[in-house]
Amino acid sequence: MNIPRRRVLAASSLLLPFRLSRAQEYPSRPIRVIVPYAPGGTDQQVRIMAPVLQRILGQSLVIDNVAGGGTIIGTSAVHKSMPDGYTLLYTGTGAMSVIPNLTKTPYTRNDFLPLGNVIGTPFVVAARPDAPFRTLAEFVAYGRANPGRISFGSAGAGTTTHMAGEAIAAAGNFKILHVPFQGIGPAVTSILGGNVDVVVGLPNAVMPHVNAGKLTALAITGPQRSDLMPGIMTVREGGLDMTDVTKFGFFAPKGTPEAVLRKWVAAIPEAMKAPEFVETTRRSFNSTMYLDPDQFRAVLDAEDRHFRKLIADLKLAEPAK
Repeated sequence: MNIPRRRVLAASSLLLPFRLSRAQEYPSRPIRVIVPYAPGGTDQQVRIMAPVLQRILGQSLVIDNVAGGGTIIGTSAVHKSMPDGYTLLYTGTGAMSVIPNLTKTPYTRNDFLPLGNVIGTPFVVAARPDAPFRTLAEFVAYGRANPGRISFGSAGAGTTTHMAGEAIAAAGNFKILHVPFQGIGPAVTSILGGNVDVVVGLPNAVMPHVNAGKLTALAITGPQRSDLMPGIMTVREGGLDMTDVTKFGFFAPKGTPEAVLRKWVAAIPEAMKAPEFVETTRRSFNSTMYLDPDQFRAVLDAEDRHFRKLIADLKLAEPAK
């Protein structure tokens, strides 16, 4: 059936105010925030922030851990979701800048719109207490004398924790055995059970066990010591040319209405100023690092170049099929 073009245009013009009003009413129902890792690590960051964002936005946030595939499963779920602002992604930048350089993914970083970065933190390198090394120097010496014998747990293949462990071993000129998990929480559980020798992970997941004497901190990956963990040396202080400050923030799928994006771009820095968020974040050994969408996008571009080269140098990418 042929419908006159005038009637199509008229119908479209009637729908436009409805669509605009729906965007202006946002949010009118709970918002799902997917975290592509197992519980006990990255999700704790957004759970700390959720009550403040809920006050600002006027709707509850449902934090949903969708782990697997080194962040691919959860990230893909957001990519495939309706771009209406009711399904967002909270993740480390590795989901955008590492994974697509390691393996074929159903998305690229250009399929997502950065809303704002929240956390910027070094990783903690920690060993089980009965490991045959208790310092970074001993770790490197043992690794050189026993190539491939040291196992290290990460938050998953292709995550920035994986890249950090490989980069440390490369800087120390020794081989290391990577054991991927579906999040840093399971990796920490594994090392506590004596199943791996070392873990490279987020401070909030690792430091409580260091302070309890259940793990031995060897170093952090930041460019200088952290005021939250002042007694732990940096990898660079240990003589290895390696630094990494990993970043975590919010993303929306491409096509999300501009009015919805503006609400989130305004809400994120406002929530980060809340005293309860600042204090709880510090107590969990995480450092806040706000980046607006343009700054966040520039960081992702720089990380993409860095990790593409690192992956090529270490020959870590999966062969093309």
